[in-house]
Amino acid sequence: MTNGFFFRYYIVRQIKSIFTLFLLVYAIQAEEVYLWHALDGPLKESFEKIVDDFNPSQGDIKVIPLKQANYKVLVEETLLAFENKKHPHIVQVYEVAAPTFIANEALYRPITGIDPSRFMDVARRFYSRDDGQLAALPWNASTGILFYNKEAFQKAGLDPESPPKTWEEFEAVALALKKVGIIGYTTAWPSAYHLEHVASLHNIPIATEENGFGGKGAQLKLSHPLLIKHWSKVAEWHSKGYFSYRGSFSDEPEKFFTDEKCGILLQGANRLPLLLRKASFPIGLGPIPYWKSEVETPYTLNTGGGALFVMSGFSEELYAKIQPFLKYLSSPEVQTRWHQETGYLPISKAAYEKSLHEGFYENHPAHRIAAEEVLCRPIGKYSFGVRLENYIELREQIVSQFEKLLRGELTPQQALEFPN
Repeated sequence: MTNGFFFRYYIVRQIKSIFTLFLLVYAIQAEEVYLWHALDGPLKESFEKIVDDFNPSQGDIKVIPLKQANYKVLVEETLLAFENKKHPHIVQVYEVAAPTFIANEALYRPITGIDPSRFMDVARRFYSRDDGQLAALPWNASTGILFYNKEAFQKAGLDPESPPKTWEEFEAVALALKKVGIIGYTTAWPSAYHLEHVASLHNIPIATEENGFGGKGAQLKLSHPLLIKHWSKVAEWHSKGYFSYRGSFSDEPEKFFTDEKCGILLQGANRLPLLLRKASFPIGLGPIPYWKSEVETPYTLNTGGGALFVMSGFSEELYAKIQPFLKYLSSPEVQTRWHQETGYLPISKAAYEKSLHEGFYENHPAHRIAAEEVLCRPIGKYSFGVRLENYIELREQIVSQFEKLLRGELTPQQALEFPN
């Protein structure tokens, strides 16, 4: 009995020693690959766990994810680091800055060895170069949905299971909420929810050269009558107390909603877990409204989020070692896991089909609504968003014009007409 115990103890010690030796050799041989990103909270945790699960699978590289302050700072720091040749190997770039990167081919290495057709059309087109090659690996794509306070709807005499599907329906809902002292709605990201989503849902352009996808030298052009109509209505709703502007980022609009100051919030589907933690009321869900008077059926909704660019300036040997990591991230298993854990869109068609067949969407309506907005609607000529090299600066101008509109300093026509 005693000999058997010592024998088992000896075997366990030997296994631990071999495992420890393996880790030591891996740590010595693996080349460190730095990945800068801007994910936070549960998103950061999920991403880092995915990376951690990859690292021991082979000993060539060790991917080290490093959180940066936010998307905007991340891009600024990356460009500065690139000038000083101290940049990371991989960087997460949000969709507003992606056109700047794609146009500057000296910054990055295009993605090879991965079939672009595996990705959903909107993400594939947005992150592809003119030759069809992926400039970056689509990763955390998101799109907006409608969140609403079911208790507020009941208080206003509205059906708590029926959110407004059109902007025409919204006006009646907002009036009912206003009568019981609740503002109709707020949104994050004014440029996205009051311009880009409006354009993609109704398949209308917001820039020349097919929104920048049809050629170089594209210019922002916001003169379409529907855009003027929508901004006119938003200004009217603001004056009537149907809409409240809470800034151009995420926190304040979300707080306004969870503090029960408004009945509806337009925000990314992946924000649901955070909203559920902060809200003391049941949250209902629906798609982004559209103008029924303009289209019978809404078109595919454009996406936000980010993609992973592999930066230039490193050896061919290292790029070969990075390739398995990119293939790992684009695999159906990892894509499905990322989609289900975070609420980001299923970037690959296989991830959507896998989630569908598993019955995942039956208990995850926010994931389902967002996926259907992007994957189950007709794709229009202007479904892919806008790709202008200077869109970071232009977006700031759009927000400034929008704020002037709400203050009554500009008419809708004036607010939508400004130099590029």
